[in-house]
Formats: sequence, structure tokens, C-alpha cells
Amino acid sequence: MASMDIRQLRYFLGIIECGSLSRAAATLRVAQPALSLHLKRLEEELGCALVLRTARGVVPTDSGRRLAERAAGVVASLDSLRDEVRGIEAAPSGPAVIGIPTSLGSVLTVPLALAVRRRHPGVRLRVVEGLSGHMLEWVRSGDVDMALIFGADRMEGLETVAVAREGLTLTAPQGDPLMAERTPIPFGTVLGLPLILPGRPHGVREEVERAALLLDRTPDVVMEIDALDQIKALVAEGAGYTVLSERVARGGAAAARLAFRPIGEPAIERTILMAHAAGRPLSAAARAVRTLALDLLDGMIRDGRWAA
Repeated sequence: MASMDIRQLRYFLGIIECGSLSRAAATLRVAQPALSLHLKRLEEELGCALVLRTARGVVPTDSGRRLAERAAGVVASLDSLRDEVRGIEAAPSGPAVIGIPTSLGSVLTVPLALAVRRRHPGVRLRVVEGLSGHMLEWVRSGDVDMALIFGADRMEGLETVAVAREGLTLTAPQGDPLMAERTPIPFGTVLGLPLILPGRPHGVREEVERAALLLDRTPDVVMEIDALDQIKALVAEGAGYTVLSERVARGGAAAARLAFRPIGEPAIERTILMAHAAGRPLSAAARAVRTLALDLLDGMIRDGRWAA
């Protein structure tokens, strides 16, 4: 019994329904010798004859009739299960939770929510926005199904897809003399400026500190503010400088009063990744949301909305 498979049962039911090996072979599109061999192996496995061969074809034995009755139910159940699973993929439903860093929420959260509502109305979407440094922790703990994170291309225990790469810039008040040139400002110079940065574990803060270690320096952080709009407002008022991606710096009410200059020696570049835990498969609902998010981000990058 252990080796009996669904194909054997389908073939056997076809033989009983057609009443002839030749007709069954034509209906099932299987060579008649192969069909005969499947029947023989099934009879050997069960230890009894399942059909009687007559001049007019084949008829089931008592054992064959019992097997046909039970097999029909098994095959129908499996067919129903297959259709149910396919239906889940075609029309996913249920909860899906995605983590989006605050710096990406302004461009992604609303378009993603609208796309999910229109394409997959059965999905109950939850978007959790927060500091980028928290996203990795939330993915690993299972608080979110997936999240956009900043980091290296490979991370232990995660399955990731690279979405984009972006460089970080020095952000200063409009008219600041340091902004007169567009050539990259040396990172060593940036480290000597009064900086307003988010606290740990924000991604930008960690990236600045990681790059500073390469120069055996520490950044001069004069204020820690865990809100990007407030940081930009303070910089616009001349309270200090900050380090942001140009995409983030150019958004918000204070952007018109800010100036930007790329950083060099070394340049600081980060990768944006879509990540989920490798040992925790995504549900159909979560996979649908992940696909929509990746498609939206790809479209934003291609048409320029990403940097707007």
C-alpha cells in the first residue's frame, strides 16, 4: 500500500469506467502496454485480482469494485484540494503585514494600500512604519511578514531581494558655503561638522558610524532626533547638518530651504532590500503584497517618482 500513488488510482478508475484497456489507453493518452503494467503492479501490491478479462473487455471483481468506490473519493478529494490551493493563489485572502521604514512610507504606503485593495480585496493589509533599524528585528521575530530594510546584499537567516541602491549626501541650509560646490565633500570633513542624526538603531546613524570607523573617527552628533521631517526643519534653521539620501532630503516642507552635496572619500552607499525570514514561508496573501510592493517600487524607480 505504501507505494500506491494517485496516478495508479486514476488509471484504474479509467479502466473501470471505459470497460476496456484499449479504450482506457486512448482516453488517458497512455500506451496500452504501460497501462497494463500499471494494473498488474497494482494487483500485485494489493495481492488480489481487480478485474476479469472477458471477450467484451474487463469487468471489476468484488475487490476491484471496492477499490473503485474508495479511489473515486480519494481522487475527488485531491482534485478538490488542488482546485482550492490554486484558488488561494488566484484570489489570496487573509492577513499580510509589511514593515516600511518611515523614509520610504511617504512614497510607498498609500500606493501599496490602494493596489492591494483594488487587486486583492480579500487581503487584510497591515502596514507598520517605523525606524529602519527596527525592521530587521521585526522580520526575525515574526512581528511582520516582510519588510524593507537597509543593509548588505546577504543577511543571515533572511531571504532578500535588492530593490535599489542610493548614496547618502550632506544636507545643509540653503546658502551654506560648503554647498557652493557639487563635487563630493570628503567624509572626513562631514565628521567634523555639528550633525543632527537619528538615534540608534536607525539605518542612517549606523551607516555613518560604520563609515566613520574606517577613518578611525567618530561623528560630532550634537542632537539626536528620531523624526526625519524635524531633522530637516532644524537643518533648514541652521541648527546643524545632517546626512540623508537625496531622495529623502528632497521631500517634505523644509526641502526648499535645504542644499545637498554628495559625500566622498569614502562615499556612503546603501542597498534597500525586501526581506522575509528564510525559515518562515510567506502566506499567499503576504506573497501577493510582496509582489505588488516590488512592482510599485520598480515602477517608481523607472519613472522617476522614487527620487521626486
